[in-house]
Amino acid sequence: MEPGFTLRASCPLCNAGDSRRLCEIPYSEARMAKFLAEFYHGRVPLGKLHPETYRVVACEQCGFIYQDKILDVVGMQALYQHWVDHAYSLSKKRKAGEGLYRQYAGQVQTLLRALRIRPDQVRLLEYGMGWGYWSRMAQAHGIEVTGFELSGERAEHARGMGLRVIDELPPPGAHYDCIYANQVFEHLPDPLPALQSLCERLAPGGLVYLRVPDGRGVARHLSRRGWSPLLEAIHPLEHINCFTRKTLIDLAARAGLRPLSPPPRLDCRSLVSGLKREFADRFLTTHVLFRRG
Repeated sequence: MEPGFTLRASCPLCNAGDSRRLCEIPYSEARMAKFLAEFYHGRVPLGKLHPETYRVVACEQCGFIYQDKILDVVGMQALYQHWVDHAYSLSKKRKAGEGLYRQYAGQVQTLLRALRIRPDQVRLLEYGMGWGYWSRMAQAHGIEVTGFELSGERAEHARGMGLRVIDELPPPGAHYDCIYANQVFEHLPDPLPALQSLCERLAPGGLVYLRVPDGRGVARHLSRRGWSPLLEAIHPLEHINCFTRKTLIDLAARAGLRPLSPPPRLDCRSLVSGLKREFADRFLTTHVLFRRG
């Protein structure tokens, strides 16, 4: 079957049917076609996207920003199995500098401080684990890690690093003390049911750590300047949900989660930058820690 498009006729966050258009551009438009060709290294068959348009709307009820015309199931499979350059993606991870791993270690340690139990007692699920490098960092801290990943190529790479990988969630129950999802929920056609399903596998009082691209200013940019390749939070084809901190917390609340202030991690050697980071973590960013119940 050929890839196609489907319409999300209601808001994927609150299910309201009224929305206002923020942007609409044909995929055949020169700047859009050039961006897709370069970003996907020529793998996207641009002719199969015509005559569809990249369209961004905002829900009139809750303000959530999303693409309402998205790839159908066949199209999504083509995108993530064939159009995305897996070799390039893996190369970026393998060649990453120490800063990435310092970031990973900081995130794991933040979770451990919030959980307040010994690392060897923590059961953690990384939802959408990719190549497995974050999970390996969590494992190195002594955590019992399970990764959920649908890409066979990425799952096999993770298994090759000694990680446990599943492609189907266990039945509902208190399987995990913590669930971590980094750069996942912006890709999902139905983010709320997905999060609700994860919470059904979380222990009472367990934590969910969501990290998504920051959509602050996207609506204003679209209304004043139109679409730009720099708007990573609403990337054509892939980032079909554009979260702000407010809408991310709204999504989580509908799944029975409440935001939790991350434990402080101030360093007296860099007090000013540390205070700025603490403020951003609590009030601005779309990297939010939640607790169930």
